[in-house]
Amino acid sequence: MSRNYDAKNRIELELFINQVAEKILQNNLSLFVGAGSSMQYNFMSWRELMEEICDGCNDWNNTEKAQYAELKGIEVKKKICEKMTSKTIELDVNQTYLNYLLDFKFKSIWTTNYDLIIEKVLGKKGKKYIPIFKYNDFQSLSYPNENFLFKINGSCSSPESIVITKNDFIDYRTSHEAYLILLKRELLCHNFLFIGCSFDDDILRICIKDILNCIDNSRENYIINHYAIIAERNKEKLSYISTDLLKHYNVNCLLVDQPCNAHRIAYGISNKVKYSSIFISGAKSFERHSEEEAIGKKVCKELVKAFMDIKAFPFKFISGMGMSIGNFICGSIKESCDENKNLNRYLQMEPFPFTSPEANKKHRKDMVSKAGIFIFLYGDHEENNRTGGMWQEYYEAKNSVNSIIVPIPCGDNSISKGIFELELEDKNSFSYKNQTLLIGFEHENPNEAFFTSLVDKIILASRMHMDEVLDEISKAFID
Repeated sequence: MSRNYDAKNRIELELFINQVAEKILQNNLSLFVGAGSSMQYNFMSWRELMEEICDGCNDWNNTEKAQYAELKGIEVKKKICEKMTSKTIELDVNQTYLNYLLDFKFKSIWTTNYDLIIEKVLGKKGKKYIPIFKYNDFQSLSYPNENFLFKINGSCSSPESIVITKNDFIDYRTSHEAYLILLKRELLCHNFLFIGCSFDDDILRICIKDILNCIDNSRENYIINHYAIIAERNKEKLSYISTDLLKHYNVNCLLVDQPCNAHRIAYGISNKVKYSSIFISGAKSFERHSEEEAIGKKVCKELVKAFMDIKAFPFKFISGMGMSIGNFICGSIKESCDENKNLNRYLQMEPFPFTSPEANKKHRKDMVSKAGIFIFLYGDHEENNRTGGMWQEYYEAKNSVNSIIVPIPCGDNSISKGIFELELEDKNSFSYKNQTLLIGFEHENPNEAFFTSLVDKIILASRMHMDEVLDEISKAFID
């Protein structure tokens, strides 16, 4: 059932964060980005932009100003593009919606913004994307599993694509009908998170309403939940916007009366996703059909089973899909997911590209950024010590704030044993606090009791970290 949530209420805050994070883990969330997300990068507001281009007419809204400027012979769209492309984007600003959320995969990303901030943040994170803002771009939509960025009001890289004047918006439903069809499809099939949106745009409201009317007229019991972070200092306006969105558009809103702290919600969602995601790092050159390979399979299978048996706290595995350990982990998860379980909810396979060491490095960094829990298994010692893939993944995980690193010693000559010994030097580490359990692991005779105990301790550690994050966010809103 749809409802609104108050960011100042610790319980309601956690409920909202958990629901949005779960949709990301299910790979069933689309993102709609408004102008508020750009302003977090100290970018100019639309009002400031139009005031620079259209002097005077202070009582008019932005579309009326743009229409007036165009009638006076000003190339308003060209000027908007010039100002936006010349503006320096401060990508080093980390406390933003986009920085926290774009680590993860979304079904699609939509925006009414003309600027290139989303593109630049995706680029900084090493993520590929395909922008869609002209009809010629629609040919790209046939590509499977691509990261599509729909810029439904155009892009500053193409002045003729921009929708800004009053006349542009009047003609929108005929000039952009295909975009609206695609948006309605997404609104019907997937959950949305709206961030930085004022919801002043009637086009967005009309699309949501059309979908709700279709569902109502079908008389079927079909419900699709959408979510929004509404940041507004004026409490009366905040109440009006959120109540209206809930009552008329079935959008679950989180109410934030401190816009300067709104990014913390994305920070909370990011942490919830990460502490529900386990990155598996492992490698081993097993002799095919050997007893040692059979033991390796059993280790992976027992590990997966222990996690899959937890119903109240489901985790997601991320694996690079290697020849041995990655294959064993992925196969065990596939085996555990019966017809009632969505495999995509429990497993994210990330095969490495066969291109270059630099591409592998970026891919490895991207994989690690999605998780908060890291389990290391096996690993053959190499001559160039501490430079192989497992070590690189360990150092990436170590650079991640508050990561839970779990090296399971698999023999004296394994890399996981070497990482375990290194972790013992840190008294705050998971290994140091649980060294008795980890030292006692018999990799040649894996047993269910060890993995059950290990899972319990990982759940406790992740829960403690998440509580700290939620307390930090709650305190910021209460203060």
